[in-house]
Formats: sequence, C-alpha cells, structure tokens
Amino acid sequence: MPNIHPTATVDEAAMLADDVEVGPYTIVSGPVTIGPGVRLLARVSIQGPATIGAGTIVYPNACIGFEPQDYKFKPGMATAGVTIGEGCLIREHVTVHASTSAEKPTRIGNRVFMMVNSHAGHDCEVRDEAILVNNTALAGHCEVHERAILSGGVMLHQFGRVGRLAMCSGGSLLTNDVPPYCMTAMRNMLVGLNLVGMRRSGMDRGEIDAVRRAYREVFRRNPPRKELLEQLKERAETSEAVSHILEFVLATKRSITPVGGHRYRLASNAPEEFDE
Repeated sequence: MPNIHPTATVDEAAMLADDVEVGPYTIVSGPVTIGPGVRLLARVSIQGPATIGAGTIVYPNACIGFEPQDYKFKPGMATAGVTIGEGCLIREHVTVHASTSAEKPTRIGNRVFMMVNSHAGHDCEVRDEAILVNNTALAGHCEVHERAILSGGVMLHQFGRVGRLAMCSGGSLLTNDVPPYCMTAMRNMLVGLNLVGMRRSGMDRGEIDAVRRAYREVFRRNPPRKELLEQLKERAETSEAVSHILEFVLATKRSITPVGGHRYRLASNAPEEFDE
C-alpha cells in the first residue's frame, strides 16, 4: 500500500502505485495517476487530470495541474491536464499548469529537472532531459526540446521554442525561436554554440564540426529565411545534426533568434508572411 502521511489528503479518484510516498499536508485531488517510486515530499498540491511517471520526486510547495492562466479558460472547462514523465526532479515552488486543450496535456518529459520556482505554462511541452533553472518561466504553448538548458531567470514568450541541446544564459529574454545547439544571451541574441553540451552528449566530432560551419557560414550572416533554408538544406544532406536544425527552422512560426540580437532586423528570418 502507498505510504500516505496522516495529514495528507488523497482523492478516491486517484490511482497510486503501491510504493508511492505521500508526505505531510500534500493534497491530491481528482483523477491523478502516480507511478511506482514517486515521492511527494510535503505540501505538494496536485489537481487532476494528471499523470506522474515512475521515480519522479516532487518537492515541497510544488503545484501541478491547476487551471491555466488564460482568460478564455473558465473554471470547470474540460482539460487534458498535465503529464509528467519518469525520473523527473520537480523542486520547491515549481508550477506546471493544466492545458487549455481537452485532448493534449501540458507535457513534461522524462528525467526533466525543474529547479526552484520554475514555471511551465499551459500547453507547454518540455522534452526529455531538459533543465529549467531557478525562476525560469515558460509562457503558454512553449516547446523546450531534448537536453536544452534554460539558465536562471530565462523568460520564453508564448509559442516560443528552444531547440535540442541549446543553452540559454541566465536572464535571457526570448521572443524568437532558439535553434538547436545554439547559445543565447540578453534579449533575442545568439552568441555562439553550446560546444560543451554537444561534446558531453557524445556527439560525433564530425557532426559538431558540421554545426560549427553552419553557424559560422550561415547563421552569422543572418540571411533572409529563403536563403537560410536553402543553405541549411544543402548542408543537411551530409549531417544529421544540421538536419535537426533544418527541421526546427522549417517548423518555426515565429522568427529565428539572430546572431548579435537587436542590431540586426529581428524579422529577417521570419516566415515569408512576416517579412517586411
């Protein structure tokens, strides 16, 4: 049987694995499914529908699954809630809000580390092994891809996207999409590549070199979108890593964060309908 502290409140609709630990003053309400080995340390609040995967640890005062901060969403409206994967660390005062959709939940992947006071807004997707450092805030509908790191105080605009293995330095303000493997600073500025992260991930040296050439020969020039895509397509034929960058840029609905930030025209890499 789950180990439930006498001061905790667990809804009859909740389904807990046999070895789940529910700490003092925790409240689990509605249809919540909690997998094996999950620990809710103390004063955790979870509102269903929600699913928490095996081995995840949720620290005191975290709030998961409450209504989205969206004026269009009214209390009682249908929501797919929140899904959190396996092996995550959800630290103190983290908030993960329910989706505005009845079909697709706000989704946190496997082995994600959300540090103190980080926030994932409604309809966000945070993919496997991403790290959100203290006070990072994701507005609604954001995407953070695999193994990306958002350092302390990063702010990501609604519908914003951060590519795999990107590294956003502390205090970055991002209203544009951040391509895979890139580093950001200040407001909407690419400042280089996450070479340390790529090496630690085990990427092939040839792939790292291909990304470096693409950054140096393509992104540093901040070309118009059509030219950007043409040059990436050519390089993607011989590099899987560059093909990831190409796929990311093709899927963007915003503009791509430029090298050097505001001294360049921010719309230069936007989809054609946004071109001036």
